[in-house]
Amino acid sequence: MSENRRSHEALSLRTFFDDQIRHLQELVHGLSDHIHEEEQQTEEDRQIIESFVDGSNSKMRAVDDYSDKLRGHVQGLYKHVLQIADEIPPPIDLNRDAFITDPLVNTLFVLNKDIDKLFSTDPDLDTYLRTHSKYQFPVVYALLTACKTEKHTLGMSMQGDMVIHDVPQQAVNFSSHKIHIPCASLEELSAALKNYLFRRVVTLTKQEMTSRMANQLFNTDHVSYESRVASLANPEVYLNTLVEYLAPPAKLLSIDKSHFRLSKLGIKLDRDDKQSANEFDIHELIWANSIRNVVLQVAYTRSN
Repeated sequence: MSENRRSHEALSLRTFFDDQIRHLQELVHGLSDHIHEEEQQTEEDRQIIESFVDGSNSKMRAVDDYSDKLRGHVQGLYKHVLQIADEIPPPIDLNRDAFITDPLVNTLFVLNKDIDKLFSTDPDLDTYLRTHSKYQFPVVYALLTACKTEKHTLGMSMQGDMVIHDVPQQAVNFSSHKIHIPCASLEELSAALKNYLFRRVVTLTKQEMTSRMANQLFNTDHVSYESRVASLANPEVYLNTLVEYLAPPAKLLSIDKSHFRLSKLGIKLDRDDKQSANEFDIHELIWANSIRNVVLQVAYTRSN
């Protein structure tokens, strides 16, 4: 009886230690995974910062701890860009059938053949199409941008059975259509969209800083050593000024959603107007230079 009890106690003790060792192994494994994830995140952050520096002004690398000084601001900008990308609706079909069935596509293009023309006349897109067989990649996923203009005009309107002339109207027009970042899949387009938006913001930021440097030089009568040290030609002054410019990131890129109800001639219609209309939402990217671009993701099926 005593021997059986000792055996039972020994088994219980062994089970207890086995459980503790297993728990310790799980903790070590979890810690290892956490460290690995942190290392991956740190490397991704480093790549984003270096990409930003390459695209804006590589001379900032002359500043001690430039990466640490930029990290929080660039991370904030990148996260903001990701949020903007998430607000752009998923791809819509862009083809001759969609021209008939989709009010937005019907409004963006005057004729259905303009869709094929857009995809056949862009030099950058042509390079993609020639290197990606339509049999292997029958659908092209891409980003489409266009410019929207609105102007006041005088037109005709119906009031009962009467035709009214010189009625004030608001005409909406879309132009300068352009295809960006052609891709072979939805997943590829999702990643390319975020990269496109980030690179575009960085490019516009560089243009703004370059303009400031040119204005500073133009407005300086006498270039002395002291004035040069205090100018944007000094990488440290440039970096500090850039950090101020980056906040808040919403002023560098934002997105605006608008609802439209347009006649077939592109005239804005009231809700109670009974004539045939295209009704849809559009999303516009608003950049730091106040330029607005209608933006949508598209899926274009290549013709045989």
